[in-house]
Order: sequence, then structure tokens, then C-alpha cells
Amino acid sequence: MPCKLYNSRQPMISPSKLGLLALALVLTSWWTLHAAASDAANHDQAVADLANQIAAMTGSGQARLTVRNRSSLTTEEVSSIGKLLDRDLRGHGVIESGAQSAITIRVTLSENAAGGLWIAEVEEGTDVRVAMIPVSILPAQRAQMETGITLAKTLVWRQSEPVLDVLITQSATPRMIVLEPERIVAYTMTAASNGSSVWTKAQEFAIVHTRPFPRDLRGRLFAGAAIGSGHFFDVYLPGVSCSGMDEGSVLSLSCEDRDDPWPLADLSTAGTVFPSAQPGGAGNVHQKAFYNEMRSNFTGVLAPGFATALPPFYGAAPIARPAGEAMLISAVDGRVLMMENNSLKSVAATRDWGSDLAVISSGCGSGTQVVVSGSGAGMADSVRAYEIPGLEAEPVSVPLALEGSVMAVWPSGDGLAAMVVVRTEEVTATRTPHAEYEVYRVSAHCN
Repeated sequence: MPCKLYNSRQPMISPSKLGLLALALVLTSWWTLHAAASDAANHDQAVADLANQIAAMTGSGQARLTVRNRSSLTTEEVSSIGKLLDRDLRGHGVIESGAQSAITIRVTLSENAAGGLWIAEVEEGTDVRVAMIPVSILPAQRAQMETGITLAKTLVWRQSEPVLDVLITQSATPRMIVLEPERIVAYTMTAASNGSSVWTKAQEFAIVHTRPFPRDLRGRLFAGAAIGSGHFFDVYLPGVSCSGMDEGSVLSLSCEDRDDPWPLADLSTAGTVFPSAQPGGAGNVHQKAFYNEMRSNFTGVLAPGFATALPPFYGAAPIARPAGEAMLISAVDGRVLMMENNSLKSVAATRDWGSDLAVISSGCGSGTQVVVSGSGAGMADSVRAYEIPGLEAEPVSVPLALEGSVMAVWPSGDGLAAMVVVRTEEVTATRTPHAEYEVYRVSAHCN
């Protein structure tokens, strides 16, 4: 196990190997002594200080640089910090290069109630050295941390094979259905020897399809009762639909090549039906969207649809509004749109948003939040909660760190949380990348 050497803001020091307990004590003491000293520091100076310490550890040459955000900084701020850091490192002769570099520089932008802390880990072979810079938090950021909403994650499932979606059914025999690119696996809850409960594999089914799946594959799982199908569960994949039936102690599955539109939300949760687009139509209808399997997005064609046409989009979610119900749309051109009263309008302040979103009912704040993945590679390992009181998104939580890339964000079956699929990657002892897929239930808690 490599040792981590910590560098203070004084001349570089290389202490001996530390255990995890000693490491925690060093971090705590270091923070207490230095946090207050940099309250007036701005990003430019902090970046310059961090670049100085990194260059002192690496010397001139090529290195691979990654920046992760674990703070309330926006995407634009993180991007600006990354560019400044690259510029300052180049000034020291440290040139950013590809994945084949012998030196890896990992910068983490983090924060807590005391302030911000930027950490740089420099890895070369088995040697890992660390530099840290305390950074002040702006008053607006601090107020948001103290008065907003906190997102919390609970690990639901982890496996090596790719995961597209997970459904936990509410039935006499609890089951977890895991959707993979080529199969569906059913698990049942059993008691472990230590008295806890664990998911045990019960059945698996191959997904039969004649057309090849796209490279960027997406898929959805729905409880049959939630979409009114009469099945135990339903599966939607590009060009394929599957129906799962509960036959007592076992499940059965049938799949067909079909281009049926996908449901946009569960009927069983609040705010999941939309006004009828039919002239003189009575009541509400459930909207479905046609999927473009060649481009891995929805075409914009809905059934039954609205009077106003929609552009192609990656995701959509119903959302409660003061005047009724509306639909939030993540368009493929990067815009976030609101369909309300048959009028399509742009939502401002969404440049930080990625393409994946889910609307949840938490009871905090306005009662409804949008959980959104971050945009760009630097923010792909976090989700954040927003509210939209008008036509401008307002962040109500700091980003929730996720150790990997967000692959999908879907609403949970009960509408109270978001199900987030994360792909993590580790390098084994033989330097071979190894991927794991983790599924989290992300919920909002009132501060």
C-alpha cells in the first residue's frame, strides 16, 4: 500500500509512512491551523499556490491531470479553475498529457462547514504525495450550505456487469429486478447468517432481440401496476419491449422487437399525468415518448402528445407547478425546457446540468426538487438538487459526491428519491482497469 506524504505550505516535507489513524490526525490538525489563514484568498491565488506545490513534487515534464468537484462550486467555476491550474502548471514546466503518463495528478475541490479545501494527489508508481490548500467559501455558498437541502445516498446494489436500471418491487415477496444490456436478473430477499437480509439471485433471463443494440445503450424498468400494463414489470430498450409475469414462486419473461413509445413516468406517483392534447378531451392522459435507437435519445414525438411540438431530448420528467402540472425536458442541444399549458419555454441557470434528471417529492423546501447530474467530465461524478419556482433553476443543495461517472438518473418507484447508476473504475495491482457499477438511492433531507 503506497504511503501518502503531506506537504505543508512551508518548504516541502516528506514524513514517514502513516497509518490511517495518524493520517486523520494530521489532516485535522493541519486544517485547524491553516483554515482561518486563507479566508481572504481568491481562486487565482489558491490555484497559483496549489500549482507551486504540485510542481515542487513533480518537477518539469508530462503528467495526467484530473479535477474532481466535491464542493458547491458551479461547473463554470470548476472549468475556470481547471484552466487556470493547467496554465500555472505549464508555467512551471508541467505539461498536461494523456493517460499514458507516468505521473498522475488528481485534484479534488472539497469543502465543509469550516471552508474549502483543495487537495492534490501526485501519484508516480507506488509513491503518492499530497498537497493541500485552504480556500474561503463565499457568503452565498455558505448560506446555501446552512439553509438548503442535503442530498444523501444509500447503496442499493453493486456488480461488475453494466447496469441500466434497477426496480425493487413492492409485493408479498420483495424482488429486485436488475436490467443489464443483454439480460435481466431477478433477486429475492433472504436472511444472512448474521441476521441481516441480503439479495440472493433467483432467476435470470436473456433479452432476445434481432437488431443490434446501440453503443450508448439506455433502458428502463417499470412496475406493471405503475404504468397500467397489467404485467409484473415491463422493460423498454431500443427496438425491444419485454414483459415480466409473476407466476407465483417464479417469474417468466417474453420479449419482442417493437418500437413502442416509452412511458415518461410512473402513473403511481404524484404529478405523472399531463393535460390531454386532444381538443375537448376530458381528464388526463399518460404521455409516452418514441425512442431513436440510432441516436440514443427520444425523438420528441409523444403519444398522445401536446399541441406544441417538442425537440429531441434525452430525458423528461413531470413536475408539480403552482398552476398545475408541467413537464421538464432535457433537450439534446443542451437546453432545459418547461412544457406548461401547451407552451414550451426555456429554463434559465441550467448550464451546470447534465442530460440526466429526476423529479422527487421530498417534503423539503417547496416539496419538489429536481435531482440533476453534472455537465461535462469534471462534474460527471456528482448530482445536485434544484428547485424551479419560476423559469429559473435555483440550487438548493451542494453537489453530492459520487465516486465515479453518473451513467443514469431515474426516479424511484415511490417518487421520493432518485435512482442513480454510477460507473467506478479502479486500477488493479497489475495496472489493469477494473470497472464496477453501483446503484444508489439518492434522497433529499431538510436542513
